[in-house]
Order: sequence, then structure tokens, then C-alpha cells
Amino acid sequence: MITTTSSWKKLVALGKEAPQSTLSGLFAADDQRATRNTLHLNLGSGSIIADFSKQNITPEIVSALLELAQEASVPSRRDAMFAGDPVNSSEAQPALHVALRAPSTQKIVVDGIDVVKEVQQVRQSMADFANGVRNGKIVGATGKPFTHIINVGIGGSDLGPALVWDALSQTLTPSLHCSFVSNVDPVEVEKVLEGHDAQCTLIVMCSKTFSTTETLSNSRIIQRWLAGSVGDTGVAQHCVVVSVEPQRATSAGIAFAHSFNIWPWVGGRYSVSSAVNLANVVAFGSDVFDDFLGGMCAVDKHFVEAPLATNIPVMMGLISVWNRSILGRETQAVVPYATAMRLFAPYLQQLIMESNGKQVGSDNVVVATQTSPVVWGSIGTNSQHAFMQMLHQGTSVVPVDLIGFARTPAVHGDAHDSLMANMFAQAQALAFGAESTEPQRVMPGNRASTVLMASELSAQTLGALIALYEHSVFVQGCVWGINSFDQWGVELGKKLAQNISEQIAQGVPSSDQDASTSQLLQWYLKHQ
Repeated sequence: MITTTSSWKKLVALGKEAPQSTLSGLFAADDQRATRNTLHLNLGSGSIIADFSKQNITPEIVSALLELAQEASVPSRRDAMFAGDPVNSSEAQPALHVALRAPSTQKIVVDGIDVVKEVQQVRQSMADFANGVRNGKIVGATGKPFTHIINVGIGGSDLGPALVWDALSQTLTPSLHCSFVSNVDPVEVEKVLEGHDAQCTLIVMCSKTFSTTETLSNSRIIQRWLAGSVGDTGVAQHCVVVSVEPQRATSAGIAFAHSFNIWPWVGGRYSVSSAVNLANVVAFGSDVFDDFLGGMCAVDKHFVEAPLATNIPVMMGLISVWNRSILGRETQAVVPYATAMRLFAPYLQQLIMESNGKQVGSDNVVVATQTSPVVWGSIGTNSQHAFMQMLHQGTSVVPVDLIGFARTPAVHGDAHDSLMANMFAQAQALAFGAESTEPQRVMPGNRASTVLMASELSAQTLGALIALYEHSVFVQGCVWGINSFDQWGVELGKKLAQNISEQIAQGVPSSDQDASTSQLLQWYLKHQ
């Protein structure tokens, strides 16, 4: 157990000393602090820096954290993941999202099959399909070209594609317009359909197993809507299925003319580099998708090759462990200073909390420390007029990731300068605070933040940022001794919801239902 290691004991002792030092004092005592705690990542046409100098860390703490990474076997577990070993122990399978963006020259063999070769074949099929839609060779049932796409999915099958669309459509001109439907709430899907012409709409339905209630419900509603315009026989020509086993969609009554494979060894929250992102491949073109994967691949290479001390995702993960498990900070805020990144915090909520929100380790023993923080956030500068007050003067210390971009495609560059100035100012104010003779105006400072800066917001840097957090999550899971790739906590709610749905259909709660749920069901049925 990690809490019995010498490095953990060192960190606990250092954590008790931490309140005695301040960021102001640490900067005053070390004129090289900023340089020494800033790491660089070259992406080729772009770059990213990570400034950890405003975290509550010292050289002794960093040294102990790096020792902790070794004692948690982070390097060997990382290598096992990249080799295709069954690191998802509870489901006895690999976690090979890295294979989805691996170069074609790489070889990863699982059960005698080179999965990189399979991935490359699917990527080529996706590119061919996207080109066919974009150039008008693949059309709807009435012969009209597609102008709109509706992506149907939930969790990673929605959050990932929606993030990519939202981010890239701010700077690139898509050939088709994308909309997203996820919630089982019929109001959402009906409002989306109101703005579409069925004869010109392509539907991309993403589900690993096509057993997900939300995706099945929305897909059936949409297919009935399509049938009203193109007839029952024309529905399939408008529909694409992305699944581990596309035939399960057929068994579920879903008609489709096109399908693309994903693999059981990719969890939904890690699937943004797979065919789950097909809507954006069609909208922006396969070259943009290649750039997106290129950014992720560059981070993968960095994660494997860079020494731990200069490895950005390793340090991100270790500092998160320090904040959560040693300093007891229960939440983490994420604040990108770009409206295009407004879905990044929701994306990270699933990535981080579904991966590491667990209390039982891979050894089936309850862990002895705190695991995932509660992740939340919004964009700057909106957040400065909402929750930043609490971050500066509240009673809880909340570590913050501030994310910015150096270049902008906007004409009004001076406004972008102001945006970035606000981000730098927030990091400064959190770290160093402000004194005043009036107590209510005092800001104590010493509030931790990390600043991630990319050269610009592009497909490449977006992919790189996502991959940095993916690997940071993996590092944290290694230290805590948990499996970051299963999600059993999601399954129970699904099972109970199915049981309750049957009771609603029957018009009466079952006799073995708990008193509270029975009362709620009766009220609901009465007021429908």
C-alpha cells in the first residue's frame, strides 16, 4: 500500500510543514523558482508550457513526489499500458487509447493482432467517408447533399465530440454544421430536430454496446423523424453507427447504412481519438483530425520518453496527488481563458472523476487515502464575475488550472491581450494576495495554481491538452493503486433505472420498492 512507503511518509511530514511557508516567501528565497518549475513541450508547429511555480511545492516536496512515482511503479505501469498489457485488471483488458493515435510504423500486438494496423484501417475508412460526404458523393435518400450532422451519444460519446466541435468551430470553418444530443430528456432532441431538414441531415450514433438507454431512446426518436421525410426505406442512408459491435444496433431496431468500429479496450471517456469523433472528421476534414491526433501522439511520446522530473503529465498527476491526498484539498477548478474551451471543464469532470472517483484499489482493498477531487470550472473572465471571489477569500483552498493561448485568430488582438492579462493577474492574485487595513479587503494569497499556456488553440494543441490530462489521470491512479479504466459506479444507476422504468410503464410501484422511491413514483404517476 502506497501509504506505507518511505516517500509517502516524507510527503505527510512535508505536508505538515507546508502551512509554515508561503508562495511569496518561496519566490523571495529563490530567484530561479519560476524557471525551475516550468516545463516545456514542443509539438512541432505548436508548443505548450506548464508553470507549476505557483503550486505549494518546494524542491524537497518535488523530490519526494518523484520518489513516490517510482515507488508506485509509474514508469513500468506506463510502459505496460503502451505495450497493450491488461492494465484494466477488473475487466481483464488493455487500455489502449494511445493506439488510436499511434504512428502507422508502431506495432502493438494484443491477442496476436496488431491493433495499430486495425486502427489505421478504420482511420482510412473514416477519411474516405468524410471526403465522400464533403464532396457530395455520399448523399441522403432523396439525393440531397448533407449539410448538417447530429451526433447521438452520451458520456464520452458526447462530451469528447462536443468539446472538439465547440473548440475548433471558433477558429475553423466547418463544411457541415454539427449538433449534439445526449440526455434522455425528449425536450432536448425535439428542440434540436426543429432546426434541421431531415433530407439534408446525417445522424452519427455512438455507443459501444447499443445498450445505453439514452442513446437508444434518442436514436429511435430521430429515426421516426427521418422516416417522416425520407420514408422507412430511406432512413438507413442517413445513419451511421459507431460501435464495438454494429450488429447490436440492428438487434436494437436501429437502421444504418454505414458503420465504423471502436474497440472494447477503449473506455468512453478515452474515445475522443476514435471513430466516436466521426462527426468532426466529416465537418472539418480528415486532415484536421490528423492534426488533433498528432498533438495527442506528441504528448504520448513525451510521456514515455521524458524523464519524470521534466515530464508534464507526470508532474501534473503528482501535484494533484499532493493537493488532494496530502494537503486535503477536496476540489480542483479548471479555468480556460477562451470561450471556445467552455466545454473543457465538463469534459475533464468525466475524465478525472469517472476514472479515479473510487475507494477500492486494484487489489480489492479499500484505499487508505483520498482519491479523485471534485472537478469544476468555467471560462475566464466569466469566472471572475462568478466563483473567483471564493477562490481568493473563501475558507477552502481550491487548486486551479488556468489555461491560455498566446496567439488568436481574432481581429481585435488588444481584447485578447486583455483576456490574457486577466489570466496572469488571477494567478498572481491567488499566489500573492493583497494586504489592506480593512479586513474584508485582505486577500491571503498562498492559493495554488498551475498555468498551462499553448501557442494557439488549434486541433493539435487541443489534442495535446486532452492527452496531458489523460496521462495525469493515469499517474494519479497508479499512486492511489486504483484502476482508472473501469466505472462500476455508473452501472448500478442504469440497472435501477431500468427496473423503475418498468414500474412506471405498469403504472404502479412494486411492493418491494423502498418507501421514499415508492412515494415519489406515486406522486409522479398521479401528476403526469
